[in-house]
Amino acid sequence: MKTKQEYLDALECITKEYYSTVRFPEETNKFNGYLRLFKGLVNEHFEQKECQKQIQETETNFEHYEDEIVTVCFDFAKKDGKIMPCKDCYCSECCFDDSNVSCYAKKLKWLYQEYKKIRLTQFEYDLIKTFDHCKECCLLNEIELLKWCYIRLLYLEESIIWNIR
Repeated sequence: MKTKQEYLDALECITKEYYSTVRFPEETNKFNGYLRLFKGLVNEHFEQKECQKQIQETETNFEHYEDEIVTVCFDFAKKDGKIMPCKDCYCSECCFDDSNVSCYAKKLKWLYQEYKKIRLTQFEYDLIKTFDHCKECCLLNEIELLKWCYIRLLYLEESIIWNIR
């Protein structure tokens, strides 16, 4: 048996079989008590399985970036959404830079946070793909500005207002 419904159906069959024979009231009360217990256990089991499944679907930033972090021996910075060696990034460019708190404390807190997948709309994806390879025809200086704006928007969660003429 695999599903919750299969377990409940089996209990229903057992119940029908039990009640098809004549029983004393004490036996019936006992049976009903056991039946409620089994139904409760089945429900509890499948609720726990659902919770475990949801927990397993989420991952921390450490789990997501583990290979990259280990590659740089845990001395890392995060710039434009990418993990890199700390020595290759200016503090002012690192997302862990904070004059009030040690960057190590911010890194540790970030490692335990849930990793948030960024989902682009089809328009955003097409826009980036379209302008990714057009160096000469792009009127922005343009491609770099566009990429920079998207990186800021996606990774630093800042709003950007576009004035389109």
